[in-house]
Amino acid sequence: MNKLFKEQSKTIKIYMTKEVIVDPFDKTTEVIELSPLPLKAIITDIGFNQISWKMPGIVASEAKEIIIQKKHRDMLEASYKIRIDNTDFEGWKINGKLQLKEEDMFIRAYIYKKQV
Repeated sequence: MNKLFKEQSKTIKIYMTKEVIVDPFDKTTEVIELSPLPLKAIITDIGFNQISWKMPGIVASEAKEIIIQKKHRDMLEASYKIRIDNTDFEGWKINGKLQLKEEDMFIRAYIYKKQV
């Protein structure tokens, strides 16, 4: 898998956010998008017929499967959005938790582009 990762991986950008308290008396906050963090990942397209059984309950116009190194798990879980080739995706979450599969030294996650 390491050899495949070195040969097939592409750079993706992980975006995270930070919440800042604007007015502590009114308890208003502002969400600030931080600079993107580049990561190497193996990216695979998911066909429309596979979306319904890989990500139940999701209506998406496009979906992908990404494989990243296990050491980047925290960044992926904290991500607000994931950008691949100037297209924004979000991770498949159930009850606010990103759904991941661990495989040896790698993590597999499903991401999708919401259908508008």
